[in-house]
Amino acid sequence: MTPFGMIMFKRLTAFLVCLITSASMAHAKMITQLVPSLTVSEEYKDNYYETEDDPYEEWITTYELGFSLGFIERRGQIYLAYNPAYKDYKNLDDRDGLEHNASMSALFQATKHTTLSAGIIYESGQDGNYEGESWQNSANASVNSQLTKTINASLSYDYSNSYDQQVRTGEWKEHRVHNASTGVQKAFGAQNSIGANLSYETDAYKNSDADEYTSFEPTAFLKYWFTRRDGMETNLEYIDKKYDTLSSRDYNTTAGDIRYIRKFSKQLDGYIKYRHYYSDRENGNHTIYHPSVGVDWDITEDSGISIGVGVLCNRWDNSDNEDSDDPFLDLNAYKVFNFSPKGSFSITASSSYDESDDEAASLGYVINYRAGCSFSYMLTKHLSSRLFASYKRQDYKEKDIDRQDDTYNVGGGLTWNPLRWLQLSANASHVNFETNDASRDDYKSNVVTVFIRISPEQPIRPDKTFSKEQLDNEIFDYNSQGRIID
Repeated sequence: MTPFGMIMFKRLTAFLVCLITSASMAHAKMITQLVPSLTVSEEYKDNYYETEDDPYEEWITTYELGFSLGFIERRGQIYLAYNPAYKDYKNLDDRDGLEHNASMSALFQATKHTTLSAGIIYESGQDGNYEGESWQNSANASVNSQLTKTINASLSYDYSNSYDQQVRTGEWKEHRVHNASTGVQKAFGAQNSIGANLSYETDAYKNSDADEYTSFEPTAFLKYWFTRRDGMETNLEYIDKKYDTLSSRDYNTTAGDIRYIRKFSKQLDGYIKYRHYYSDRENGNHTIYHPSVGVDWDITEDSGISIGVGVLCNRWDNSDNEDSDDPFLDLNAYKVFNFSPKGSFSITASSSYDESDDEAASLGYVINYRAGCSFSYMLTKHLSSRLFASYKRQDYKEKDIDRQDDTYNVGGGLTWNPLRWLQLSANASHVNFETNDASRDDYKSNVVTVFIRISPEQPIRPDKTFSKEQLDNEIFDYNSQGRIID
């Protein structure tokens, strides 16, 4: 970790400690819970290094002793967890050893209208790479304040320093990301609002890399209803991104959209939308004209389905990219269907096009599609089942790149709870990654995991609620080896 990163990490740690102290002393009445757990698992991977040819099989036995400590009171909550695990590899004996996973998070209601939150995560261990190393340190802090009855302001900072797999090359590299953002929002009327946000982000690698960048991004939005049934919303954004080692990729992007909304019922809207996108680039300007029409179905306050159809008219100001007029499906969906007391079916889907984020910044303009589903059912009083499937597509259309990545993932598992404190589980998953880029291998990977866990009770986590973000993490952001997230 760099000196600057270490300083920021220590400052956020100090902030979290202050938050813990403040919350602990705020009220004497507090719920305290210490929950130990013991887990023994066996994991089989038929393609440990995720290669196209000559897959390497590995069996890993893990012994994990975990502790979680929660403090809950009226104005705040604190959660601490530490889960050391010893891993025993059947073939890669030099990787046998102790791994660590520790976290702290806190939420404190400083005043009636101001909330403070912070968190720290430390993870170290092994992963499917030839170096035999994988780790991550991350921290975050945020302040959210209701300045007046109609004005809300926020300030946040996120930091991560990790050694993980790079999307562009598939290689494992160390890099650190800093992101600071602030925003303000004003409500006027029952459904009208206006706001602005500003963010600054840097991504730096330990060794010089094409994905290093500095980004500055202001955004603004307005939502206004002319009548009870007719409204509009508009968004504006500006991105100034500069690369440390690849100046030919520097760009300034200005984008905006306007949408007319017609309310057909309390939950169903129809819309007509136009988005304009202009990117002033060192290697040739890029313009997008995007008209679309669709519907919004607001099922509940935190779930809904938005579907639209339109055309992406791409115009490139260079001889290497061909102009195109392609159909585009606007998607933003999340819904949990509880069809019986025993079973539920969840869906999530989204689509977007923009500049690549910190996972593959230098690949430039990208079109993203992803969709997934999860099915859970209680077979008996103590036996539950789960199936899931997902598809993710990333189309990189930048000059000299024209790359497409497709990732398919299917899996499922059974969990048996014969006793309140005893859990046995068996999970399996299959991942299929395909790309037309020569710098990365296609690969297929199968993972089977069985484990037994002993825990007297579940830890208190009132801050944990099932949401679209959590479902997306479980389906799309699974471990690179296909491990199912519990």
